[in-house]
Amino acid sequence: MNFGIIANTIIEMPEMQINKRKDLEDIKRVELHLHTQMSQLDGVSSATSLIKRAKEWGMPAIAITDHGVVQAFPEANHVVEATGMKVIYGVEAYWVSDDQDSIEKLKNIEEYCVFDIETTGINFRQEKITEIGVMKIKNGEIIDTFECFVNPEKHIPEEITNITHITDEMVKDAETIKEVMPKFLDFVGNLPILAHNADFDMGFMRYNAEALGYELKNDYIDTLQVSRQIFPEFKKHKLGILADKLGIKVDVAHRALDDVKTLVEVTKKMIEKIKTEEIDMSQQYKSLRHYHAIILVKNYVGLKNLYRLVSISHLENFYRKPVILKSVYKKYSEGLILGSACEQGELYRAVLSGKSRRRY
Repeated sequence: MNFGIIANTIIEMPEMQINKRKDLEDIKRVELHLHTQMSQLDGVSSATSLIKRAKEWGMPAIAITDHGVVQAFPEANHVVEATGMKVIYGVEAYWVSDDQDSIEKLKNIEEYCVFDIETTGINFRQEKITEIGVMKIKNGEIIDTFECFVNPEKHIPEEITNITHITDEMVKDAETIKEVMPKFLDFVGNLPILAHNADFDMGFMRYNAEALGYELKNDYIDTLQVSRQIFPEFKKHKLGILADKLGIKVDVAHRALDDVKTLVEVTKKMIEKIKTEEIDMSQQYKSLRHYHAIILVKNYVGLKNLYRLVSISHLENFYRKPVILKSVYKKYSEGLILGSACEQGELYRAVLSGKSRRRY
């Protein structure tokens, strides 16, 4: 959640009237995520004032991690000489995982399941599944189908009914997820699963499976992510829009099996493109999801590599913000430590979407 403050009047208080905060803990912490005024819209204090305050609090070290830039480093270095504080140089990067694993998997896939669900809402920890649709595909042909309503044992909100056209009356006599889950797991077996915005669907299924004592271990491919990689010219990648762009007729949307039928046809187009055309991956970072990541310097080699990464992000991969690609980071990772950042970090996003430890 973001907050903004509009100040109409500012009164500067004499320093002696200000009750300064103190760190009274015996074991002092080391701050590894800190923004100076060099962070656009995310920092108002200078490196000098921050480092001096950390010194007053007894911290042995402090990191400087401005958003996408390293302009505070020279000032921080001068303060180090004056205070004796240890500064850990770093950056909070705008991070893009540009892996091509899903594309390679699709290129060689033979048998798989295409999957979709409808739910009472978007939070898998609070909402319930109302419909499941799965098609089993082998060598491009549909060989089996699984479809059923699921009794959510709660009221379906009107706004959801307006989208899915699924009513309380339609699901009242359906089996509950406790009865449906083993049937679903038996149907998909060990096959890879394809879904559009797969983290949403798999988050619901994984959460419910674990709550019932099962484990959903299947590898899965997010066709939304693949679409962003192989169709960077498309501004939006929702299933209906994607189908329209690819010339696929959609008769019914937002019903599980109907969306699966659409995705089956979309997937065929994707696989055909991957197998027959050379995919230009140079601009894919513009449509892939951006995360925040903390990169910290271990030594002079790492400092030099961090400068390389920041320079490349501004000169070669700038799209609204300076982007550091995972593939580029791997080339210049020596001497660096990579970690997740705030709630916009990839790890936090994975936890919120219910990804398993094994997959992540």
